[in-house]
Amino acid sequence: MMRTNHRYLLLALVVLSALSAAAQTRLYGDWGSNYKKPKFKVNNAGLYTDQYDGVHHLVGIQVDGAYSTFFHAREVATNAPGGYSVGAAFQYAYVNGTFLVQTGVGVRFQDVKNRVFDQKYMRESFDVVGAVNQMTYDFTQRTDEMRELYVQVPLFVGGYIRGFYLLGGPKLSIPVWGNTKLDLLTTSTATYKGYIGTMAEMDNHGIRREVPLTPDQQNREALKLRLDLMGVFEFGYELAFSNKGGQTYHRTNMVDQRLRIGAFAEIGILNVAPRTEQPLNEVPETAPYDFQDFQYNHVYSTGMISSLHNFYAGLRLTYIFSGIQTSEKCLLCGSRGLVSPW
Repeated sequence: MMRTNHRYLLLALVVLSALSAAAQTRLYGDWGSNYKKPKFKVNNAGLYTDQYDGVHHLVGIQVDGAYSTFFHAREVATNAPGGYSVGAAFQYAYVNGTFLVQTGVGVRFQDVKNRVFDQKYMRESFDVVGAVNQMTYDFTQRTDEMRELYVQVPLFVGGYIRGFYLLGGPKLSIPVWGNTKLDLLTTSTATYKGYIGTMAEMDNHGIRREVPLTPDQQNREALKLRLDLMGVFEFGYELAFSNKGGQTYHRTNMVDQRLRIGAFAEIGILNVAPRTEQPLNEVPETAPYDFQDFQYNHVYSTGMISSLHNFYAGLRLTYIFSGIQTSEKCLLCGSRGLVSPW
């Protein structure tokens, strides 16, 4: 008889342990930026609470780095090799349970290179004795580089899933400063009527091979990119630091600090191609032999590329240094959900 009672007692203990574990998972939840093994959190009333529930107002800063390029029709230039961008922003986030809304203001610097296809330019002129002279110019190994600074304002919505977070939405991107730099080699050859063969590498006649640009030719005018609206997607994990607040009913003085590590992608929705149609290569009529008088314009400012869309893909680090909790959910207070010592 005693053995039977012991068996029933052991069975009851096993059932109670299982129910306790299930209730603990239900009461503390299995979502949130602080997803960890359930821990007891006790307020002054002796009730268990989850200090990450309710409404939070979070303030923080973020930095990111990304691969950057522009998507366009490959008529005169490639999207490669691309470049990089770095950004920094001040952010505000509204969190209500698993729901998240985020905005702020930031800046982004971008440095992008595009390989331009080789170009050939031919023209006819006359020398002092009236002989026809056909000049051929080859522009090779050309890379057009642009640097741009933007002010950006995002508006994202998203949520938390077991410590992971998702964000998506639009971002207004306003170009405020920029410049360009070109790199190419110029080779010229000449043909005279009645002369057999092509004349090349004759420096005394201004016919030269693979002449590099001068510093003045390399550094050109800034691009006037248009206003952009970016579509943004971000995914990552959020680590929540230990919060220490006074043992009051609502924990109004607790410190909320978090660290997010995420990956993101941004693509331009609007066409940002400049409204300019400058020539790609300018050979002066009066001095076709003087390479230092040649002028070149960035390929994006020539009108040869009618559609231009920005693209970034990289990593983002966000540090939330201040948080205010305006309400706290009590998980063992009955249907009224109020913290009460009774």
